[in-house]
Amino acid sequence: MGDKKYKEIFQIMETNLSNFLSQVSIPETEGKVTDFNNEEFWRNLLKIADKLGFECNKATILWTNKPLPSPEDMHAVCGAAELASVALLNSFHSFPGFTQGQTVKEYLKTGITTVLESMVRFANILLQSVGKKYSSPDDHPLVQQCGVVMKYCDSLKVLPQQNSAAVAAKLLSHAELIKDALRELEEAKSSETFMEDFECDENWSETDQIILSPMLGMIKTCGALTKKTLDAAKKSDPSDSLKIDSLPSLFKNIPELVDNLSLSLYPPLDWEVSKKEAWLLKDSLENIIAELHNILGVGHLGWLEFVLKAVKHNTATIQAILIQHGMAQLQLTDTDKPSEEQS
Repeated sequence: MGDKKYKEIFQIMETNLSNFLSQVSIPETEGKVTDFNNEEFWRNLLKIADKLGFECNKATILWTNKPLPSPEDMHAVCGAAELASVALLNSFHSFPGFTQGQTVKEYLKTGITTVLESMVRFANILLQSVGKKYSSPDDHPLVQQCGVVMKYCDSLKVLPQQNSAAVAAKLLSHAELIKDALRELEEAKSSETFMEDFECDENWSETDQIILSPMLGMIKTCGALTKKTLDAAKKSDPSDSLKIDSLPSLFKNIPELVDNLSLSLYPPLDWEVSKKEAWLLKDSLENIIAELHNILGVGHLGWLEFVLKAVKHNTATIQAILIQHGMAQLQLTDTDKPSEEQS
């Protein structure tokens, strides 16, 4: 009889938490928000997260120790955990992404989703453990899951709380990928045993070494552009929160383009493939720089022009090497992009 009551409690809890989880994806309705206080929002959100962790810990202690609590007591602690979960959901939906920024809300959505997913799992373990015996409380799977819930609740504390920080975090992930690709290539270029470690029998020829330098220069320029844009996002005025929301999507293809170019540069080096990948990256960089003029404004024109000159310099150097080796013609378009004959 007791097991049946426990199962009813835990089944209802799992159903409710699953419903809460599904509601995270409800789209935000754009509306006028005049009294939103960002600091107060995050302070309250983290209090709710701490409360949820506390209630999960309380439920875990009650359920994993003897004697078992009464169904009424278990219902009470499970209800408190549900209330904290729905409060977390409501807090998320109170965040106005249309005024504070969609990138920071995207981070928040991911964090809340992770917490609620762990809570659904918590309720499921409660349900599945009814009637089962464990040698000690520490062997109960609920103990481990409680730790997971508390970890994810704590992870909300390290989320970016301003859109400028959220955008910078997105760009930082791109910058790190570019840095890794460049580092590995430079290690391979400077080490005599690097290629042997990967069981590669071939190495770069002296001719390959000639074109490798400006190709690496193109990747370095890409890294510099990403880093400078990241710094600009960090220092952006709060009034520009919505404007900088477009930066992550503007750079979203850069890691793949850099990866494709860097992979094409390993021996045996196929110049035609590397040339194609370099021009794709070049085109993307020039388009990004043109967009950044509009997004970041006149205060950033100096370094944007400097990066653009670096792109053009590397392009011209690559083109000159290709011409020297009969792989391109001395003819550029008005935008310095190689013509069809060259590519």
